[in-house]
Amino acid sequence: MCTFTEKVANVEEAGGYLGVMVFNREGSDACSDLLTMGVEGNIPTFFVGGDNGFAFFDVPYDEDACRAGDGTAQAPIELGATGDEVRIEAVFDGWGYVHLFRNGEGKLRELDTYAIPEAHDPRFAEGFGDLSVHEVAMSRVRNDLAYFSYYAGGFRVAKIQTGNLVEVGSYIAPEGNNFWGVQVLRRDGKEYVLASDRDYGLYIFRYTGTR
Repeated sequence: MCTFTEKVANVEEAGGYLGVMVFNREGSDACSDLLTMGVEGNIPTFFVGGDNGFAFFDVPYDEDACRAGDGTAQAPIELGATGDEVRIEAVFDGWGYVHLFRNGEGKLRELDTYAIPEAHDPRFAEGFGDLSVHEVAMSRVRNDLAYFSYYAGGFRVAKIQTGNLVEVGSYIAPEGNNFWGVQVLRRDGKEYVLASDRDYGLYIFRYTGTR
C-alpha cells in the first residue's frame, strides 16, 4: 500500500495523464463509505464513490461483494482500460451553513441558516483556512444563545431572535485562529465558554452582551 500522494507521484512520473481519480478499496469499512483524501501533487486529483468509479468503465458494481472483500483484490478493471470521457470543474458553492430547526411533532421544520459573510464569497474559497463550523454549544442559562467554533472564522456567538439566527458576538485573534471544539462551563454563577484552538491552545470566553 502507498499513500495518495505517492499514488499521484507515480501517475505523474508515468506521464501522459491529466488527472487522477480515486475510489475506495473493498472491505467492510470501505466501498461506498466516505473517504477522506489528503493528497499533494501537480495534477488534479478527485474522489468518487465505488459505484461511480466502476461506472466510468461500464463495469457492474456489487456493494455486497465489495463489502465481503478483504482489501487485497484488484478492482475488476483491466490495467490500461480507457473509461468514459468526463469533464470536471470546481465550482465555489460556499463553505456551508448552520441550520436552525423547530423541534415539534412530526418532521423538523427549518427556520433559518447562518454563515459568516466570507463563507459566501468566492474570494475566500482558498488560502484563508477553513471557513465553516466545527461545533456548536448551546448556552446553559439561555435557550436562545449558541456558541460556534468556526475554524479560521474564529469564535462566534449567535442569538435566536423570532426564528432567526443573528450574530451578536465574535472573536478572531490578530494572528488568526483555527477553532476546533467549544464547550460551555459554569463557575461561580457565571457562564464561560471554552474554545480549543488547534494552533494556540485553549481560549476562555464570557459573553457579556445584553442582546
